[in-house]
Amino acid sequence: MKDHNKQKFKGIFVGFFHQLLQVDLIRYIIVRIRYFYFVTIRRRLKTYDLKSKNIAVNTVSHNLKGITDFAAVRPLALIKPLSVIESLSMDAKILTIGSRSEGEIFALIGYGFMPKNIRGLDLISYSPWIELGDMHNMNYEDNSFDVVFLGWVIAYSRSPEIVAKEVIRVIKPGGIIAIGVEYLGTEMLKHKEKTKYSAGAGRVTSNVDQFLKDYKNNIEHIYFSHSIHEDRIDMKGSVLSIFKVKK
Repeated sequence: MKDHNKQKFKGIFVGFFHQLLQVDLIRYIIVRIRYFYFVTIRRRLKTYDLKSKNIAVNTVSHNLKGITDFAAVRPLALIKPLSVIESLSMDAKILTIGSRSEGEIFALIGYGFMPKNIRGLDLISYSPWIELGDMHNMNYEDNSFDVVFLGWVIAYSRSPEIVAKEVIRVIKPGGIIAIGVEYLGTEMLKHKEKTKYSAGAGRVTSNVDQFLKDYKNNIEHIYFSHSIHEDRIDMKGSVLSIFKVKK
């Protein structure tokens, strides 16, 4: 009986903690504190030694400016629908590519996924949860992950078709891929002039078909899809897709 009560209490506590992490302000505070500790005190901020010509120009410098996006609100547009897929276990092994700060990781934890099974990969890292690496040539074995999460990261690739091949290689058969791409609308030119960085490596993506073509032979089922509606073609938005992989 004691073990049962202890397990029940633990479940209530974990559930409460997850609910707290769904609050943007709570995530922001936790990730900011950890950022201060690892960057200012431990001085762990590192960048990947760029050798690949597949990576868009100014990617690292551009993202170093945005690394303080601690709350990571934007990825929720993919995390929320991902979390309600009934066939996906909360124990799923997840690779999140381009997570920058830990905000994306804590958001995944907030929606029930287990922290011990979440791994990040980026060109920038201060976190013990995020490994330095290139998504065009990942240092993971075949069939390693149940989920690969590409939240607003394809924009940093000149060769998204190579990224697709790598993602398909490291994901398990029947695994799930979640992709988010930013659409800037009429702000595209202003954004380029301001940041000296061309979002999408010069590509404009307004429809999921534009990036799903690189995965077309490996799509078993599309769970969620969102393209830019013609009425909002001049407005900023996101293009999103979550799909199951066949191999």
